[in-house]
Amino acid sequence: MTDSLVFRSDRPWPNTRLKTGAVVGHATSTSVRLWLRTARPGNFALLLYGWGEGTASAAGRRALRAALAEVPLPLEEALRRAAALRHIEFSIPDYEADTIQILDLEDLEPDTWYGYAVHSQDDERVLFGHNRLRRFRTPPAEAERRPFQFALFSCHMPYRVSGLFRKRTDLANLDMWDFIGASLRRHEDSLDLVIAGGDQCYTDGVPTLDIWKKLNGSMRRESGQLLPDEESMLSWYRDIYRGYWGFEGVRRVFDGFPTYMMWDDHEIGDGWGSHWLEDGGPDDGLARMFPDLEDHGLTRDDGRELARRMFRAASRAYREYQHSHNPETPDGVWDYSFRRGGAAFYVLDGRGQRNIERDSHRILGREQFDRFAGWVAELDPDDTPFLFVVSAVPVLHARSALVGADQRMLLREAGLGDDLRDSWEHGLHDEERAALMRVLFGAAARGIRVSILSGDVHVSAAFAIHDGDGNTVWQLTSSAITYNIPRPLSWILRLGAADEGVTEEGYRFERFALYADSSYALISVHPEDGEAWFRLYGEQKVEPPPDATGQRTVPLSHSVARIRLF
Repeated sequence: MTDSLVFRSDRPWPNTRLKTGAVVGHATSTSVRLWLRTARPGNFALLLYGWGEGTASAAGRRALRAALAEVPLPLEEALRRAAALRHIEFSIPDYEADTIQILDLEDLEPDTWYGYAVHSQDDERVLFGHNRLRRFRTPPAEAERRPFQFALFSCHMPYRVSGLFRKRTDLANLDMWDFIGASLRRHEDSLDLVIAGGDQCYTDGVPTLDIWKKLNGSMRRESGQLLPDEESMLSWYRDIYRGYWGFEGVRRVFDGFPTYMMWDDHEIGDGWGSHWLEDGGPDDGLARMFPDLEDHGLTRDDGRELARRMFRAASRAYREYQHSHNPETPDGVWDYSFRRGGAAFYVLDGRGQRNIERDSHRILGREQFDRFAGWVAELDPDDTPFLFVVSAVPVLHARSALVGADQRMLLREAGLGDDLRDSWEHGLHDEERAALMRVLFGAAARGIRVSILSGDVHVSAAFAIHDGDGNTVWQLTSSAITYNIPRPLSWILRLGAADEGVTEEGYRFERFALYADSSYALISVHPEDGEAWFRLYGEQKVEPPPDATGQRTVPLSHSVARIRLF
């Protein structure tokens, strides 16, 4: 397969791509779902050990690192040196699943720190978890309903192009991962989970790494066969994940805290599901997706088939890298729910079912909407006084006033015209948006404190939305953690952020925060007191003095906005 990126090293990544690593996924007080990548087939073992007195001091951690770093190190000796509580052996037979393994760790203790490492039995050495010790904490028992915190981020796009011909790929804005890491470690004893709210990678972020550009350059027919095939496309998506997730700061967040993920358009392609691909639509989305179809001797049907292949490949890669460590769902269903200490979470899939050419429920699809509405109706305010609904695209956001305003022309000039149609606030989605808000305000009327958590728009904001009966739903947006957004464009995105107003459904809204630079958020929940706070963090650091050679920049961990929600 000449189109495949398997074993190819000529991609212009400016950083080291992910090889081996872990993601701590769905966690309960007694279990954790762990995602592992070994980078090659073989026989391996997960070592799980207690994080206690031996690792409490820097000296103890250094000693453990040195003990696990020795080679050769047979499994039995590694278990002894780590004082392992248990180990799980597993095999990776081939590269079929990109050497990814999911392990469900059961019978753990609540509110307890555990260390872990992966051992290669074939090489008799620790594969990872020795040079940098890995650990995670299980959340407290649900019945305790202790105060807890969780983090929210979205839109990880740390690249830019430069040079005379714009062909050099550079890094931008990576410090934000150091800042969020510092915040998480500062609050680690009450930080129960992290929500990755969409666009954890970009298939089309910069031209030098854009796999849709690669597709446009390589699509063809050979011996009557339409190429590239789906397996080649899958290798492209895997390459994207490994590139975007190769940074140390990203790995430290993912492998240290239970992380729940949901995709958005850029894990597939820009504006996926919001383009008209069929003939006769009001807009020729297929021509924008494949501007050179005819030059390659291909038909519009060929273009639609290539788009379907890309979506299937994107779905497979999304399952491998993101959804596999979320709570279990039936095949083809990406939305999911979980609970944490008096709070219910529902993570909506606003991308996998999105189809602008459908007659109704174009964002969620009718089945998902009914599934969500039924789930909300069964919530008991006494058991779960808080409800957090993850919608990658905000229901109300900083472009709300622009959707029907004179600034449309300005947005088109800035390249954001397609994003309007992608928004919940576009007229095509009025019926579905109104139905969603009825469900949320119905929950609020029963005494549940409701917040929508979003990303996508590259502007962080907090809006309170009120009905006429004294009920409030919060729209909280954290975007983007790393995105090289031009300053004039950030001004354009802020134009729509009215201080207050009325939605199409008649709900009154008021804005409490707006931040157009890179950011992330922490939300604290106090179930017994009925309180919740939203804190927004931006780029904050202390540079070393000019004469302090060799000293590092110190990241700070102070919020730029702090808002009481309830």
